[in-house]
Amino acid sequence: MHTTSNPQLGLLDSLMAPAPANEFLQRLDTALDWRPIERALQAMYPATTGRPPCAPLALFKMSLLQHCYGLSDPQCEEMVGDRLSWRRFVGLGLQDGVPDETTLVRFRQRLREHGLHEQLLGLVNRQLQQKGLILKTCTLVDATLLQAARRAPAKDDPAGGDGDAGYTVKQGRPHYGYKAHVAVDQTHTLIRRVTLTAASVHDSREFETVVRGDEEMVMADKAYWSRARREWCGRKGVANGILRKAGRGQTLHPATVRVNRLFSSIRCQIEKVFGWWKRSAGYRRVRYVGREANRLELEFKSIAWNLKRLVNLQSA
Repeated sequence: MHTTSNPQLGLLDSLMAPAPANEFLQRLDTALDWRPIERALQAMYPATTGRPPCAPLALFKMSLLQHCYGLSDPQCEEMVGDRLSWRRFVGLGLQDGVPDETTLVRFRQRLREHGLHEQLLGLVNRQLQQKGLILKTCTLVDATLLQAARRAPAKDDPAGGDGDAGYTVKQGRPHYGYKAHVAVDQTHTLIRRVTLTAASVHDSREFETVVRGDEEMVMADKAYWSRARREWCGRKGVANGILRKAGRGQTLHPATVRVNRLFSSIRCQIEKVFGWWKRSAGYRRVRYVGREANRLELEFKSIAWNLKRLVNLQSA
């Protein structure tokens, strides 16, 4: 099936009765300059291979819709085919076929093969920074658990499950899956960096991975408190807002307790991201098997949150 991306839907489209407006998608389509993303996507397709069967930007936008609304590939295909507002956002005219599940799978595979599965958020964030929305005053750091797509392997079947997932215990309950490590710019709760590990990896292990070091201050909960973190902040010239943890057999000074409470009231803003992921975007469980595929899913979920915030901020 050959489809095209056509921003001008054609004469037939213009003669059709207007569909009910999807205000969010209309605002989103004009809130971002899609050309830098389109150029990066087109670079995945060498000129020698000819024109791709579907415009890469259309596939990117379909993937974005998936992660905004927690849809599977078939569900997304159905929604784009059924809703004119979605079709317009993606860039398909009424005469264009909707990319199917296989096309979306191949698109994700190509993103991973070209290393874009860890670069897409950066492409979006450059524009957010240019718009003055990422201020680098304070970065909030935290991690959240995600269930694996498969059940944990049984004792008599060690080859089952997901080889990249891991075990941990939270609040006395076992958990099998992954852990998303996230750094958020505090001013507008925009995600700056993310990474994905097995659930067994300690939160603090990925601190240096997600914190850029160009912010004025960094805040995190007591799980991140250590000499290594303090020294890292000192080397980078970043104010240390990590909640202090008392040593064994010791108690914190009352002034330190008050500072911890103040920092905690600010740091908890990152929970808005996790709440939206899990309640609105269906992101309690990863969709795929293997870290690389799920790392791309995390990237799209982060972009979806940032673009939702962008639309809300510009509408305020």
